[in-house]
Amino acid sequence: MIGLDTSFLIDFFKGEKSAVDWMLKNKDFICVSELVVYEFLCGNLNASQEQIFLGFVSQIPSLKFGRNATIESSKLFRSSKKSGQEIPHPDAMIAGSYLANNVDSIVTKNIKHSSGIKGLKIIGY
Repeated sequence: MIGLDTSFLIDFFKGEKSAVDWMLKNKDFICVSELVVYEFLCGNLNASQEQIFLGFVSQIPSLKFGRNATIESSKLFRSSKKSGQEIPHPDAMIAGSYLANNVDSIVTKNIKHSSGIKGLKIIGY
């Protein structure tokens, strides 16, 4: 499985060709963390856009943020802090939720915050 990042979903919903093409090729291999859903819904959406997004995302396997994800996320954050390249909490939590659920790849444009995460393959589009 490949975890979706918020930056990817934003580009996909804007209709960015590279994101749309990537989705068409990989739609059978994706999942989404509920934290990504939260982060996306925190954006500037009108009621219609929110409903379209919720309808779309309801068709994608969803990963909850449970205890294992909490532990994995905190380890990622602490490790990044010790190395001097601190990963922001939201990114550590999203990565942790994927890793805790055996998802070892994430599709994102946010290379800066994701590239230093051990065990997580970064996929661009």
